[in-house]
Amino acid sequence: MRVYFVSEPGKIARKDGGLAFVSAEGKVEYLANKYDVVVVASSKVSITSAAMRLMARHNVDLVVLEWNGVPAVRASSPVPNKTAETRLKQYEAILKGRGLEYAKPVIIRKIIEQGRTLRIIAKAKRIKWLREQSYELERFAQDASSAQDPDSLRAVEAQAAKIYWGLLSEAFPDFPGREHEAGDPYNASLNYAYGMLYSVVGKALSVVGLDPYAGFFHTLKSGKASLVFDFSEQFKPLVDQAVFTKLKVEKLRVESGHLTYESRKRVAEAAGEVLERCDKAVLAEAWSLGSALKSGERYVPGWKRCT
Repeated sequence: MRVYFVSEPGKIARKDGGLAFVSAEGKVEYLANKYDVVVVASSKVSITSAAMRLMARHNVDLVVLEWNGVPAVRASSPVPNKTAETRLKQYEAILKGRGLEYAKPVIIRKIIEQGRTLRIIAKAKRIKWLREQSYELERFAQDASSAQDPDSLRAVEAQAAKIYWGLLSEAFPDFPGREHEAGDPYNASLNYAYGMLYSVVGKALSVVGLDPYAGFFHTLKSGKASLVFDFSEQFKPLVDQAVFTKLKVEKLRVESGHLTYESRKRVAEAAGEVLERCDKAVLAEAWSLGSALKSGERYVPGWKRCT
């Protein structure tokens, strides 16, 4: 899946029969037939109605992010390109109480990837103790595998997360720990980068015919893209790696709890680089989940780390 991130001022318009992004300086980049989703990560971008119609014809999704990276708008073609079979099997799994079968492998993979991310950071910063602790963290994957119900799985995931973020705060003294509502540069960057990840995952799930709002792990709630949040968990450590290794967070600026425009642009570039390398893995994994639901076979995440 090909994703185009717009993080600088300009206009998305239909031009010479195709779709193009025209920068504030007048530079033109043609997009039609090259991308599957266009993510707008700037409040200084305008989009013509002709461009939106053309995107719909080419089945290109349009996602507009809020200042914190949360998707505020998602526009796509109203014509479904997949059969109903996949979604029926998805709903059947939820109604029959089999959601744990599909949530557990994702959380196991998340914990394993958290350990790998810690080792990559440990190598980059030459922190021997962090590498040793990463293997201790991965032991929680065994506990997740043994979970017998969703609440037990959530408890293991929460415990592993507490240790993971605690280790990162020790390695990065200016990182206060993971707080979703915190306004420090680290947490603001993570929130923004996760929002970009949600956009990519939402498109991938839709492409393969899955319902992004019917999840197996996060609570089902009207308007909440539960499956997007579920499926994203296994890829979040890749985004974490980008934030902690590719960004000079001390140079990012937060005003009134929000990243400034220039800071959001830097985060978008760092996270976008990772997501561009991993978009095929995300899409392939979405296909794998859809196939497992339709066949009734066991779902096991098989993507290769793409960072």
